[in-house]
Amino acid sequence: MNFVSVCAQATEAPREVYTSATSTALRCNLLLPPVGNKAPTPIEFNVYGKAAERFQRTAKGHLLYIHGAKLRFDLESRTHSLHGGIVTPVTEAFPILNTVILGGRCVKDIHQDDARAFKTTADGLMICNQTLSVNTGRNQADLFNFYAINTAKDKLNNAELLVNFTRKGTGLTIVGRLATDSWVDKETKEKKLNTKIQLVSMTLAPKGTTTSPEIKPQTTVATNEIVGLWGGRSADDGDVWNQASGGGLPDLPGQYGAAPNLDEVPF
Repeated sequence: MNFVSVCAQATEAPREVYTSATSTALRCNLLLPPVGNKAPTPIEFNVYGKAAERFQRTAKGHLLYIHGAKLRFDLESRTHSLHGGIVTPVTEAFPILNTVILGGRCVKDIHQDDARAFKTTADGLMICNQTLSVNTGRNQADLFNFYAINTAKDKLNNAELLVNFTRKGTGLTIVGRLATDSWVDKETKEKKLNTKIQLVSMTLAPKGTTTSPEIKPQTTVATNEIVGLWGGRSADDGDVWNQASGGGLPDLPGQYGAAPNLDEVPF
């Protein structure tokens, strides 16, 4: 599972990175609005096929809504990027959306004595970091860092759930949002950014069973066809990602020829 819907602002005009007789690919740098007191999130956006043809009219400063993109993470450069999806221009009246849905497996055990993985603050906050391996096809996977932050009084304490129920290899689906911390390096005086996924909710994979119960239909589907709905178009007409790429994910530059070593957690 890899599904992203976000609002963003173009920080440049799209540039062409690939063109053939039947396909076009464009690339553009975007800024996602900040989450709470965080910094805006810079991210690269790649568009393909018919969506790229429409995206060519985008200019610097345009506000965009991107639906159904795929999130990628380059472990070497430690940068996120978005690929595909449906893009449409919006105005400032459009609500700010930032939703990331990922399904995969956790890559580590969480040890409460490791401050990089779990800690509590003097203010009563509980913070837990975990990493999710998400399959990208062809025996490859991306690693995504995500974290949960809660107070002890929260009804849904995701940080505590991560500590108690996730281990290396645990199947997990998360819903979160891209959030970026910013600071100034004390030695170089350079501005530093670190983007992670802030956990909103999660679902653990069900435990395996030895037998599968028979599934019987509970309802009867009507056979009367509705004519003229949305001008006769189907939902598949807007699925630009699958039309352009056959449902797979594009390869990232760098050393991505094989599945990553899950023992090397990028913290």
